[in-house]
Amino acid sequence: MRKRIAAMLIGMALSLLFSSRSAAQDAPRMAAGIDYNYVRTNAPPGGCGCISMNGGDGWFAYNLPHSFAAVAQFSIQHASNIAGAADLTFTSYLFGPRYGRRVTRRVMPYGQVLFGGTHAGGTLAPGSSGIAGSANAFAMTAGGGVEVEVRRRLAIRPAEVDYFLTRFANAVNDHQNNFRFSAGVVFRF
Repeated sequence: MRKRIAAMLIGMALSLLFSSRSAAQDAPRMAAGIDYNYVRTNAPPGGCGCISMNGGDGWFAYNLPHSFAAVAQFSIQHASNIAGAADLTFTSYLFGPRYGRRVTRRVMPYGQVLFGGTHAGGTLAPGSSGIAGSANAFAMTAGGGVEVEVRRRLAIRPAEVDYFLTRFANAVNDHQNNFRFSAGVVFRF
């Protein structure tokens, strides 16, 4: 009896999988992209001893039914010559859902929330006391942007704007409210 039920459930799952794939054959199942990032961070303790950082990210998305995608993103941003001699580098690894819906044949706005971690390195890293150090902390982004299709398998991302939260210990409130702007290229396959 258990084998029959298991076989029936597997058969139903396979039929759903293949029916949704055949209905969406014209839509690419995966996408990958590279972006330029600008991050405005209040990494030092308290107030806004704000720092501008530049860098980039690479991401991969697997498209799911109903306009959702599972996203993995890896990024790095760096600032040097802060206050004459200090430097700071963020390396992040984030994962989560994305929801995007086409408004025209070529334009697709999207929103996403990604969770993971970030590593800070350099003389301004938490716990460094002016000497090169490093720390790891929770990180998350919440935001969205727009993709504009150039060709069937190629799109540009003129803008993505995110709230970028990091939770590094800073002897004040142990979190940093960062702003991140991104722009880049999307490859669909």
